[in-house]
Amino acid sequence: MEEEIPKRNVHVFSASDGKEVAGFFQHGGVSISTFVKWINDVCYIPVDWTLYPCQFDNNRAIGGEALDSTSTGEIQPGRYVIQPATPESEQISVFLTPDTPRARAFSGNYTYTPDDTNFVKRIRSRDARCCITGERVPGGVASRNYTGFEAAHIFPLNETDIWNGLGYKRFIQDDEIDPGFELNSIQQGFLCSSTEHRLFGEYSIGVNPADGYRIYDFVGRDPSRSPHGKFFYRKPGLEQRYLPSPELLRDHFHQCILRHVKGAAEATEPERYFDPDIDLGAGGFNLVTGSWWSSSNGKKQLEAELAGRLWGVVNAQNRLQSSSDQQESQQS
Repeated sequence: MEEEIPKRNVHVFSASDGKEVAGFFQHGGVSISTFVKWINDVCYIPVDWTLYPCQFDNNRAIGGEALDSTSTGEIQPGRYVIQPATPESEQISVFLTPDTPRARAFSGNYTYTPDDTNFVKRIRSRDARCCITGERVPGGVASRNYTGFEAAHIFPLNETDIWNGLGYKRFIQDDEIDPGFELNSIQQGFLCSSTEHRLFGEYSIGVNPADGYRIYDFVGRDPSRSPHGKFFYRKPGLEQRYLPSPELLRDHFHQCILRHVKGAAEATEPERYFDPDIDLGAGGFNLVTGSWWSSSNGKKQLEAELAGRLWGVVNAQNRLQSSSDQQESQQS
């Protein structure tokens, strides 16, 4: 029988209670210093701390030499424990951040598309390939066959309140997008295959602008099917105002860390994660008590789906109004 690939091969435990507080799947290339930074992103540790290998049968006990938190060497698959940096320190406590990754709407991919037509055309014309895998669209820019390729948004369309609250439109310098429609700027998207679009939307893969736009895969999968270690395509010679925003990609990368590095490898609560193929498939959407949609995760996802659809309606209305205003201005 074929051996199952684990979700994680790096596990980190707290010395105070032995619970898993962080981890990920090391496909290769993730350094000790990078992983320590990720731990600091998802954990609050009130004292100076160090990462040690832990004993095989005791998650709280040290089983090897301390790791150098500044090392650029790869962190090896294994089990580790967070301990105080100095032996005389008191027992260490590790607190997980309350932050959670943003929900993303998926129903648009199953029943309709809220995407602005101009957004899709501009993305296709600029990239003409999957920016994650590098696979080119058959026929290049002139192609009319984009089967299997989708224009992906970096920041979820259903989170307009957060977008506005964080003032993220300041990251858009695109001078070919009308004010108020920055979520559909060419800087807010890229072309990718359907598979990579799904993985990107689930926060399973992310792009790290701080590492030369290197692609990270946080989940265990067949290496031949993982884009880990590739570099995100950015069209050479094009001004930054027309390229994917590094700030938005960085924000998405942080969501990946929250989704796949924080806490235990498997959710401690009985609820499973959202599965669009099942939950949005025929007969899958059901609000009766006991269904997935009636769970806390289901209710959050429902809010995201409704917000995504509302954004599509409002966006269309705003475009019609903008077009009408322009016509009236020209006539006068």
